[in-house]
Amino acid sequence: MLLKTLLILLALIGLAVPIAASLGWLGLILQYTDSPMPLHRAISDMAWQTSTDFLLVAIPMFVMMGEILLRAGITERMYDGIVKWVGWLPGGLMHSNIGSSALFAATSGSSVATAATIGTVAVPQIEKRGYNESLFLGTVAAGGTLGILIPPSINLILYGLLT
Repeated sequence: MLLKTLLILLALIGLAVPIAASLGWLGLILQYTDSPMPLHRAISDMAWQTSTDFLLVAIPMFVMMGEILLRAGITERMYDGIVKWVGWLPGGLMHSNIGSSALFAATSGSSVATAATIGTVAVPQIEKRGYNESLFLGTVAAGGTLGILIPPSINLILYGLLT
C-alpha cells in the first residue's frame, strides 16, 4: 500500500500536477480503493449527527428569551436604569445604548435580536432628547454586534458544536 501510494504521488508530481492537487487526488483515489466506508457516506453521517445534536435546541430558546424580555418590559426598565446611571455623561444616551446592548447580548446570544430589541427601546429617545439621529443609530448598530462577542452567543455554541 505504501509503495502504491508513493508511485501514484510521484507519477502525479512527474506530470507537473501541483503538490496540493496531487495530495488531494491521491487521498480521493486511495479512499475509494482502500477504505471500508466511502467518503460521501462518512460526510453525510457527520452532517446528520451534527445537525441533530441537542445543543442546537439552545438557538431558538435564546431568541424566545429575548422576545419575552422585550414583551415583559424588562428591557425597557433595564435601559431606563442604565440611562439613570450614565445619562449625566456627555453622550450619555449613546453610552446607555452600548451598555444596554452588552447586558442584553449576555442574555439573548444574538446580534440581530440585540440590535432589534435595543433599537425598539432606544429609538423613541432620539426625539425626546434631541440627539443626532445617524450618530445615535450608529451606536445602536454597533452595540448590536456585541451579541456575537459576549458568551453565551449562538455563534459560539455553533463553533463549539463543530469543534
